[in-house]
Amino acid sequence: MSYDVLIGAGTQQKLIDLSPNPPKPVPTQQDPVSIYLQIWDEVGETDDERDKMLLQLEQECLDVYKRKVDLAVKSRAQLLQTLADARVELTHLLSALGEKTYVGIPEKTSGTIKEQLEAIAPALEKLWKQKDDRIKEFSDVQYQIQKICAEIAGTSEQVESPAVDESDLSIKKLDEFQAQLHDLQKEKSERLHKVLDFVSTVHDLCAVLGEDFFTTVTEVHPSLNDSRGVQSKSISDVTLSSLAKTVLVLKEDKKKRLQKVITRSPY
Repeated sequence: MSYDVLIGAGTQQKLIDLSPNPPKPVPTQQDPVSIYLQIWDEVGETDDERDKMLLQLEQECLDVYKRKVDLAVKSRAQLLQTLADARVELTHLLSALGEKTYVGIPEKTSGTIKEQLEAIAPALEKLWKQKDDRIKEFSDVQYQIQKICAEIAGTSEQVESPAVDESDLSIKKLDEFQAQLHDLQKEKSERLHKVLDFVSTVHDLCAVLGEDFFTTVTEVHPSLNDSRGVQSKSISDVTLSSLAKTVLVLKEDKKKRLQKVITRSPY
């Protein structure tokens, strides 16, 4: 708002502007302290108040700087921990896979922390994939082992996915499981041949004696019916033992009948 006043008399009158001086524009390119000093000059702050506010500004700047330094220190510590964890993970992976070394692992530990992390990352990725593939191989072999063992034991429960020991995924350990599986597959094949031989004998004896073959074998085990596939037939100890007893009973029955025929014969 403008305050204009006329002073003097007649032709000597003058117009005087009594309005407050407009504030000077604050420069935007100066440093903050210079800006504050200029404002305080215009406001008329005392020296004591200026010193107090300068100390406050200095402390606030130091606090901001300290927070930034703390964040930087924390970030560096986290990166160092990540790098240490990555190296430990590499060691664990190599140990679990039974590998003494791995092509692609950087031998030198020079460079910045991020550069070292970038150098070790590809090896970790490949080893993780190799570990996942190896776990699948172990799981498949162990599942087949458990399945055949269940068939031999005559267990009717569903075979679940095995728990793989991830601390030892070496080729040597895998070979041991595969050798065990090979032995079990051989035993299964031998048992299956015995079962089929027994079933064939039962079939022949039933034909001679006029007995119902399907009723006879299914009483031993339902899977022995001809409608079932060969691989689905029971090979358990109980089934083999029952088939052997059935054959023995039928042979004994055949012998008795033959003896009766011979006894009744007039010759």
